Amino acid sequence: MSWILALGYAGFLIWSVGRARERAAEHAATGMLRSPLYWSGAGLIGILVMLTLSERYALTQGGILMWTWLATLGTTLVAIFFVRRTLKWRYPV
Repeated sequence: MSWILALGYAGFLIWSVGRARERAAEHAATGMLRSPLYWSGAGLIGILVMLTLSERYALTQGGILMWTWLATLGTTLVAIFFVRRTLKWRYPV
């Protein structure tokens, strides 16, 4: 039974890589990969990952650290939303 699941997972990964290559080719053709908006969006996603990894520590400390973490999270999410909307407007892929 486990080999069937492993085979299905491997097939899903192969399919995902194929789709990712197609999307990357579309982004390269439009010039989106050279856009500062694209790289700022990627940086904001990195900040979101760092906030996710620091969640347990920040929320257990309480006080000002918790509220700073929540404010940073909200600001980052709003910034990601605006960057993604701007990218969709500039590069309608």
